[in-house]
Amino acid sequence: MSLRNSQQDYGAIARSVHWASALFVLLAWLLGQFRDVFPSGAPRVASLSVHMALGLGVILLLVLRLVWRALDPPPPAIHANRFEPWLSYGASAGHLLLYALLIAAPILGIVMQFARGQALPVFGLFDIPSPWTMDRPFFREMLGLHQLAANALGVVAAGHAAAGLFHHWALRDRTLARMLPGLG
Repeated sequence: MSLRNSQQDYGAIARSVHWASALFVLLAWLLGQFRDVFPSGAPRVASLSVHMALGLGVILLLVLRLVWRALDPPPPAIHANRFEPWLSYGASAGHLLLYALLIAAPILGIVMQFARGQALPVFGLFDIPSPWTMDRPFFREMLGLHQLAANALGVVAAGHAAAGLFHHWALRDRTLARMLPGLG
């Protein structure tokens, strides 16, 4: 498989970034949803650290994805003529919403960490100090927005996956196969 995209398929870099993003989002969401499962103390602190590292990883992968997309444009969309132009409009809107939520959820998490008055650990390499002191009402507001964005991201990502399955099973085109490792 080529590293770069072709006219027919996504290359190894685009596929790797796509699936790494999906994995990071899923793991970060699970850690956020089931945070209380971890015992208080070191296990819960470790789960939060991993959660934050995954969120930062999502941002880095999104930047990498956008840079790579500019350098190596994706293959042309496969159009399902019987559903055009609505399927294309829906796909474009869905991708824009997905990108917006991929940046919004982690950024809200960063603001939430700062609203706690705590530094942001960056992959255990260094910390970015909080520009604020602890502000409980602002923290609670950011927590709610972060959870809303994360849950919306989960719903939109599930819709994205369902669209891929729809292409594969109902439309019987190569849209899904172009992004699956080994099938392109």
